[in-house]
Amino acid sequence: MYDVVFESCTVVDGSGGRSFVSDVAVQDGKIAAVGALAHAESQRRVPGKGKVLAPGFIDIHTHSDLPLLVNPRAESKIRQGVTTEVIGNCGLGPAPLTAATKMEIRDMSTFLAKGSEALGWDWNTFGEYLGAIEQNKVALNVVPLVGHVPLRMAAMANDRRPAEPEEIKVQQQHLRQSLDDGAFGMSSGLIYPPSSYADTEELVSLAKVAHEYGALYFSHIRGEGDTLLRAVAEAIEIGERADVSVEIAHHKATGKNNWGKVRDATMQSERAQERNVNVNYDVYPYTAGSGGLDQVVPNWAKEGGTAAMLARLNDPGTCAQLREEAASGFRMWEQFYLVWIDSEAYKHFEGQEFTAIGESLKMDPLDAAFHLIVESQNRASMLAFSLSEDDVEYMLAHPLGMVGSDGSSLAPYGTLSQGVPHPRNYGTFPRVLQVYVRERNVLTLEQAVHKMSGACANKLGLAQKGFIHSGLDADLVLFDPNTITDNATFGDPHQYPSGIDLVMVNGEVVVDSGEHTGKLPGRVLRRN
Repeated sequence: MYDVVFESCTVVDGSGGRSFVSDVAVQDGKIAAVGALAHAESQRRVPGKGKVLAPGFIDIHTHSDLPLLVNPRAESKIRQGVTTEVIGNCGLGPAPLTAATKMEIRDMSTFLAKGSEALGWDWNTFGEYLGAIEQNKVALNVVPLVGHVPLRMAAMANDRRPAEPEEIKVQQQHLRQSLDDGAFGMSSGLIYPPSSYADTEELVSLAKVAHEYGALYFSHIRGEGDTLLRAVAEAIEIGERADVSVEIAHHKATGKNNWGKVRDATMQSERAQERNVNVNYDVYPYTAGSGGLDQVVPNWAKEGGTAAMLARLNDPGTCAQLREEAASGFRMWEQFYLVWIDSEAYKHFEGQEFTAIGESLKMDPLDAAFHLIVESQNRASMLAFSLSEDDVEYMLAHPLGMVGSDGSSLAPYGTLSQGVPHPRNYGTFPRVLQVYVRERNVLTLEQAVHKMSGACANKLGLAQKGFIHSGLDADLVLFDPNTITDNATFGDPHQYPSGIDLVMVNGEVVVDSGEHTGKLPGRVLRRN
């Protein structure tokens, strides 16, 4: 007696190999059988003729560290078919904490999860943070990375200088503890202070600790525009010198003058692979990125933390200096949008581009951005169109690429419904299947599913995830390849996709006939 039998599905098993029609049985949270099961007894039979049964999607790049505590139903991800999220990317993360860093890291994290300041923040170690997710329960599985930002802040606050040997030792100590607690690796965010203040030697020293544990190094590299190739070279160097597997975050080339450089960048990674440096990357299927509004402020002004940055912006002389430096970097303000601000006086600007905001405020767009950072106490985020569609297609199709949303588990209700966020939070995986498989033929269905499941499982070392094979965890998604549609738009992003019938996590049905069942069967996966 099986728990569930999926009947006559087109099975795309996550390997990249050809699909086939088969029945698939689930029992006690595992895939129990793949084959002809017409006469098998089961508690439930799910008709699958004309539908695709795939492994649950693994979102290898997310920022759901705090949203999963705010709302454990993981609404915007589970409804895409995502059954596992990798958190702790881009060097960011809510642990480990010290008494000196807790409040600053809490404030820095607000733009990633509205309402997270109300969580209590009663953890300190990385293990205690993971325990909070486990105690809260969650709808999908969680693969944790520890961010470089909390590691560095624990050793030297927000100082803008190379780390001293003793400060590196402190970071290594916190990293070892986090890896012992179950982190799969470390991520760096080399455009985000204070991670951006680290030199290559510091990062190699930390990556060598990851090597001791057989752990991974994920990196938001030091530049994705004019310095893209140097930044990719640094990530490869760190992987090569420390002998660790490298994942380049949301790989892209920003700014029209840099479009096309992704071909040279991926060639660097191909050559590294020939030298046995394991380098991959993730990519989202959009031409816009998103992040904190303070990205318009030069990084040196962020030394000392948020309060110090706001003081510099409030000082006329320093602000003039910052403005001159920021203005030297060309920015298409009509393609630069405010997506969230924690200030009722300026909420009406959410969703507007900065040329319009500047006109309303009777300011230059850059001055308007500085003004909103100050008025919101740096609680604001933006979205910018800066990528080439040709580059996106190239990166998606490249053998080293995987799909990652760079988004979070949001919901169209509650505190996570605030603002006009990037539609990738709701639509990344259906968009790949709709636009890049069905409409444009950039990928075959089998290739796309592999990049969203098996390839990610192999990179992460998840032996029980990512494939439809007997004996593996029953993380599954059933969808109609002819109707699956990403409904989230830049103007109206809080929209669930359509065409996804059922999502199963560890043998439990979490999405049924397109609706969330309320079940929370996800697990925090700890390294080894």
